[in-house]
Amino acid sequence: MTARVNPMPERVGTAVRRQKPVRRLGRTLLLFAARFCPFLALVGGCFFAASLLWREAMRDARFRLDGETLALYGSLRECPESMDELTALARRFAGRSLFDPELISDIEAAFGESVWIKRIVGIRRSFPNRIEIEYLLRLPAAQVWHDSRFWLIDAEGMLLPAEPSRTPAGDLPEIVGIAADVFRGRPAPGSVWNDEGVAGALGVIRAFWGSTLSEALPVAKVLVSAGTFRSGGRDMEKRRRFEVVSTGGVVIRWGTYNPGYAGGEPTSAEKLRALQELLASPEVASGVALDVRTRLPGFFLVD
Repeated sequence: MTARVNPMPERVGTAVRRQKPVRRLGRTLLLFAARFCPFLALVGGCFFAASLLWREAMRDARFRLDGETLALYGSLRECPESMDELTALARRFAGRSLFDPELISDIEAAFGESVWIKRIVGIRRSFPNRIEIEYLLRLPAAQVWHDSRFWLIDAEGMLLPAEPSRTPAGDLPEIVGIAADVFRGRPAPGSVWNDEGVAGALGVIRAFWGSTLSEALPVAKVLVSAGTFRSGGRDMEKRRRFEVVSTGGVVIRWGTYNPGYAGGEPTSAEKLRALQELLASPEVASGVALDVRTRLPGFFLVD
């Protein structure tokens, strides 16, 4: 008698058939690993070696700043008052490695906080142990006589962190108030001197710098005055008025500062043109003061 063999259930055959793709995937992964393992090992080894070299370079004394190797590109010779501060900032980074990833950002932050630095142009690593910093420096544009001392301000009216002096500094134009209380509210270093007299006098100085008169009439001093008038039973302060004195002793009655957007007196450009016409007149000689406060300028003898 022949024994009967029951056929395999259909669900078992289906399970066997479903195992074949899994086996193929496993073989593919093993083949991929066998083929690309050397490459992956090479990449990993290079990364590990680079990490070791970077750590060794961080500890190498040859790549460390000594505080004297920061190259500062600016106008230090024109403003010696800033030399000590910027040199002290540079020395703060002595001992830092040139490979330090935070070195550039730390230097930029430290120098950016200095009042003397107007803008940092660029910071570059220079191997083996040098940092190059290029910047724009705030330079003194004028000196304000206030509280019996001269205070340095830049072209934007910012008070510079230099020690005030009782004697004028170099060839900088002086801004002097005829009355002792004309200038008020001296700011802290690094802030703009927000006073109409200081701002207007500085505007007059800049107007001369930007004209062809900068060489013919270099500004030595700007005298600032301000009076009062009564209105509504109380004293009201007038607008500041200015008088320019050149290094050659020529006096120019300038009047109020009108850069071009205020009404009343001629603008600064109109006054400069009138001044050029007066200087070209053969009647102008020493001992006269030039007056450009109106649109009909003239000159008169100085008492």
